[in-house]
Amino acid sequence: MHETDVTWLPTHEEPTNGEPKGDGTNGDGTKTEQSTGDESKKDDVKRGEPKKAPENFQDQLAYAWEYIGGVYGTILTILPVITYIAVNALTSMWPAIWASIGTAVLVYVFQLLRKEKPAAAFLGLGTVLITCGVAVFVGEAKGYYLLGNWITVGIGSLLLLSVLVRRPLIGQVWAAANLQGTFWRTDRKSLFCYDVATLLWSLLSFSRFAVERWLYNMDETTWLGIARLVMGWPLTFFAVLTSMWAVRKVDGRRKLHDPSYEASEQMAESGESDSADVESAARRGEQ
Repeated sequence: MHETDVTWLPTHEEPTNGEPKGDGTNGDGTKTEQSTGDESKKDDVKRGEPKKAPENFQDQLAYAWEYIGGVYGTILTILPVITYIAVNALTSMWPAIWASIGTAVLVYVFQLLRKEKPAAAFLGLGTVLITCGVAVFVGEAKGYYLLGNWITVGIGSLLLLSVLVRRPLIGQVWAAANLQGTFWRTDRKSLFCYDVATLLWSLLSFSRFAVERWLYNMDETTWLGIARLVMGWPLTFFAVLTSMWAVRKVDGRRKLHDPSYEASEQMAESGESDSADVESAARRGEQ
């Protein structure tokens, strides 16, 4: 007697080995070519559908919060930094370094136990190891924040440069990742929206660099760490919201000014229709 498949209901007649079943598989459990083709088609449809920005403000807030990692991701990210700030303020650099590395290792193990992606978990641990290495190389506790400070100004410069060459990075990244097209490059209002979003990211980066650099030169290591936290995730959250505003504005203009918009909508509708046909055929096969 065959075991019941939890995904598909059995047909009235048990097929012989090698004969197709109603659920798109052969009697020996292998999939038929038609079933494989249908699944491939569904995957192609999903890959071809452009992603849209959240429409209402509540959904945009949720998107921005998810982007920075939510409560869970934010806590895990800042724990090594908080540990470093506290231990260094109470003792000195070396105990703070070991405490920060120990915290990062615990976070790494915790993420692996939760079966998160090893690459993402190792990235967090690797970042802490590098920042601690810079502090050791500099020979001062404030060196822990030095690499991040220069990375921040580098990102700000790249964003500013993208606006100056009329290719704002926020627009480039979103359009490439979500099939928005290139019409916005020639539409002044759309380009302006992406300019504003990109310039805000750049301004926040330069502001963070200026504040942290000033505290670095003043040897205010504790306040430098606090500034790193305060001007990190909160400002990123605000910048993501601004980016969502820009994307929504450009999406609205795309309906009016992008000749390929109707074609992409028809492709998405056709994909949904094909997906519905596949599901309908699957249901008929179950009966």
